[in-house]
Amino acid sequence: MKTFCLLFFLFFTLVAPAQKVIKGVVLDGDKRQPLPGASVFLNNTSVGTTANAQGNFELTIPKGKFDLIISSIGFETFNQTINSEEIDKALTILLKPKAKELDNVVIEPYEKDGWAKWGDFFTQLFIGTSGLAPDCTIKNASEIRFRNVKKTNELIVSANEPIIIENKALGYTLRYQLEGFTYQFKTRYLFYYGYPFFEEMDGNAARKKRWQTKREEVYFGSMLHFMRAVYRNTIIEEGFQVRHLQKVDNEEKQRVKRIYSAINKQHNPTSPIVLRNSDSANYYSQILKGPDQFDIIGKTVLPGDSIAGALDSVTAALDFPNYLLVIYTRKLVPPEYRLQYPDAGSAMASQMTLLNNNSLAIQANGSYYNPTDLLHFGYWGWAEKMATMLPFDYQPPRGKK
Repeated sequence: MKTFCLLFFLFFTLVAPAQKVIKGVVLDGDKRQPLPGASVFLNNTSVGTTANAQGNFELTIPKGKFDLIISSIGFETFNQTINSEEIDKALTILLKPKAKELDNVVIEPYEKDGWAKWGDFFTQLFIGTSGLAPDCTIKNASEIRFRNVKKTNELIVSANEPIIIENKALGYTLRYQLEGFTYQFKTRYLFYYGYPFFEEMDGNAARKKRWQTKREEVYFGSMLHFMRAVYRNTIIEEGFQVRHLQKVDNEEKQRVKRIYSAINKQHNPTSPIVLRNSDSANYYSQILKGPDQFDIIGKTVLPGDSIAGALDSVTAALDFPNYLLVIYTRKLVPPEYRLQYPDAGSAMASQMTLLNNNSLAIQANGSYYNPTDLLHFGYWGWAEKMATMLPFDYQPPRGKK
């Protein structure tokens, strides 16, 4: 791994950001006709606009790399990584029409009363169950569709248009272009991705002050905060305690399962299994209640440059084996988390692992690619939802870490 150049990255983030205007036109990829009203924005930011009647747009962007997102109802979402330093001509964006999906040829069709059946469950997964969640409202729930796939035991969710979320706790209106959403009932794994665009709500001075306070509370200890600290090589200084973590199979539980399985093969299935030795029965019962895996936590607190290095002059690469345990030491978990997970403890502890053996490329603003290569759970698995999401252009008060 290349040596992490702390001084360079600090210099890079402190330089006054130069802005640049990009221009372009959005066209129907088949008919080559303008698409007025197409949404044009930088992913997970408050920087965006819409195409005019001729499909033209102008967008002022800060210095750096961003995902340019362009969407229009009935068309596939356009996504292109852009570098403000390399844009020297107008862009012509051709959006592909979405293929018409026929429910009658799909094995598991969308449910007619999907929101009535799955709406509350989806809201808990997507918006979250934090203290901020009650102040969030999905304004166009009728555009969200649900498919319960019995064969794979998973819930698949899609939307006909961007999901509009009004977050009165943080003072944002989000337009979330949902690209994929799958919840696996057996493993309880949730996979979803999309492109959010933030718009500031109007409010008086007192309301804006409350919003700023809430945003600050949400930011510190968040994944956004952590990724920025990784980029700057300041994870320890900013209150994160990171250790290597390994997951080891509970071999004793597997042994007991094999014993029960062997007994069951020789047993009358209409009557209960009774072990003659009560001590053995109690012991086996306790073992079967235990976890399938044990966590082995490293003793050494890791510095930033042991898990991240310079990928290029403006990008850091996060790379590590197995798992990481990440604890934010300057706050405790909120009461809502303790109520739902009483055995989890009060520490703001999260775990993460890299999928597909791919490292993460992190930008100065905390964005990272590819997000589908990262799996996180623990506190972040609960907290990192729409109710607590902040845009990449959010900055905490100066001098605070």
